[in-house]
Amino acid sequence: SRRRPAGWGQLAVFRCARGRVPPLSSREAAADEKLALGTGFMEYRYQELVGGMAAGLVQDALLHPLDVLRARLDTGVSSATARSAANPATALWCEAQSVAAVDGMRGLYRGYTLCLAASAPANALYFGSFKASQRALGDTSVPAAGRDFIAGLSAECVASLLWTPLDVLKQRMQVGPTDLGTLGATRDACRVGVVGLWRGYFAGLAVWGPFSASYFAMYEGLRRAMGSGDGATEASARQSIPAGLGAGAAAALLTQPLDCAKTRIQVGAVPRNLGLLSVMRRVYVQEGAESLWRGGAARTLWLTPGCAITITVFEAVERLLR
Repeated sequence: SRRRPAGWGQLAVFRCARGRVPPLSSREAAADEKLALGTGFMEYRYQELVGGMAAGLVQDALLHPLDVLRARLDTGVSSATARSAANPATALWCEAQSVAAVDGMRGLYRGYTLCLAASAPANALYFGSFKASQRALGDTSVPAAGRDFIAGLSAECVASLLWTPLDVLKQRMQVGPTDLGTLGATRDACRVGVVGLWRGYFAGLAVWGPFSASYFAMYEGLRRAMGSGDGATEASARQSIPAGLGAGAAAALLTQPLDCAKTRIQVGAVPRNLGLLSVMRRVYVQEGAESLWRGGAARTLWLTPGCAITITVFEAVERLLR
């Protein structure tokens, strides 16, 4: 349904289109003449790509252990103590103790090396696509909240092409034996062919699509409520951090049951012919509703500060490079 201009799909250098963003200052206008990649419809600016890379690296360095615990709690490979815990917070604490006791800090950083290599370009594509989509929708009649929602969903669809293989391999390493490396995880995933690396792509979109769409809509709405203005580029950390925390927490909680099912699909813990809703139903019937929410505390503690950190780092680096 999108308009595709001539030359769609060809990578070229373009100047950023005028009239799609608020009036530019002289400094911004000079930066606007710098390199932008795209087709005139979806234009990627290098400042945003670099900002996204930096945001991803900082987030992973600080919060990867919580991602490991989330994956283990979601897939049911956690310790017996964690599985019998009364609530998600207790389950998180019990699993952290169990992993640390068996593998030490190394166990909490399973799959981290892979993140260093793949997370940076995936985050660059994610934030770059969000901003490019915002600009593409800037001269339409779509309301601000709807534009941010669509731009967040578009960013997820594009970035998931890189994120899905990363998630498939990383989560297999997080829940598998301690000595399972990247090559071993790749062999396991590719038993059905290279397409195995993209197993769960659509299930992932069903989880992260609504997450990204609702997150960016809430984030931009909170920023506007705090006085940053629609699409402002000079938001301070005092605005970005609370807006990112609030939007990240709400979006994480809303999509937790979906994430539980998606994780089980990607690590091969369920039959290949089961879809997202079928896995959710299977977990509910066999293990109870609490299993769908067991990783909720880990996911919220991972994504809430993660969202605040990534958006703040992204905006700071992007502003610095302008």
